[in-house]
Amino acid sequence: MSSRNFFHAGFQVVLGLGFLLPHSAGANDSLWQAIAEKPNVVIVMRHTEAEGGRGAAYDPSGRCAGESMLTPRGIREAELVGKLFREHGVEPRVVGSAMCRTRDTARLAFGAAELDPQLRESASGDAVRFQEFLAAASGWIRKYRGARPLVLVTHLPNIDSLTGEQPVNGEAVVATADDKGELDVLGRLVLYQPR
Repeated sequence: MSSRNFFHAGFQVVLGLGFLLPHSAGANDSLWQAIAEKPNVVIVMRHTEAEGGRGAAYDPSGRCAGESMLTPRGIREAELVGKLFREHGVEPRVVGSAMCRTRDTARLAFGAAELDPQLRESASGDAVRFQEFLAAASGWIRKYRGARPLVLVTHLPNIDSLTGEQPVNGEAVVATADDKGELDVLGRLVLYQPR
């Protein structure tokens, strides 16, 4: 590639990024406004960075035996999520999967959360398990309708099955819920910058 073509390609990338960055910030602002103003808002977020253990392992005792746990970075990310919600004056109801990485994300970010074992990761291919997850998530969404937003802290396959979205680390899906517990996606909210 000639230096002229390289410069031209680089200039296009910079222009493209310049176009995307303000749009992303504006999209985030619009979503925070929707969270503050719209009724029946549901924010579906994934746990923060975790590693070790087995992804589908679940210890019902709460002692986390064999489970994937938050990394030190994941702990900081969860704290950043909480700080961001406080800065925007949003005090949501919080419901999380009872798996340790989601439980810890919810508690570090929001101080407290209701936990539901049925919201744990449903990617095992078990159709019964998957239906249990969908029924539980829909039940929470119907239960917590109203002016105060609901945050569901869960797992990527669950987010995909609820919303049809696969957010990258650091994003949450913002939606509104109908009285049947079905979601209408408004967009993806950037909560923190992953590594």
